[in-house]
Amino acid sequence: MQDRIIRLISQVKDDATLVARVTDSSHLVDDVGLDFLQLINLILLVEEEFSVQVDFESFQVQHLSSLARFTDYVAGLPRE
Repeated sequence: MQDRIIRLISQVKDDATLVARVTDSSHLVDDVGLDFLQLINLILLVEEEFSVQVDFESFQVQHLSSLARFTDYVAGLPRE
């Protein structure tokens, strides 16, 4: 799942080098540089890729503190 999310991040950022640079501990805003619009695009792609619905009531900024935390959040979402 994490590799697929990294590919989606690379797609949103339009930067193929991110596939090799993003790690478990990469902060999605500070290290990867996702801005608000890119975060929204990433979430939409993640929802489509994994057939999940992100619940913005339960989504917290801490979920962006690392790729691992974001992946864990997505993995815990119920499948549609």
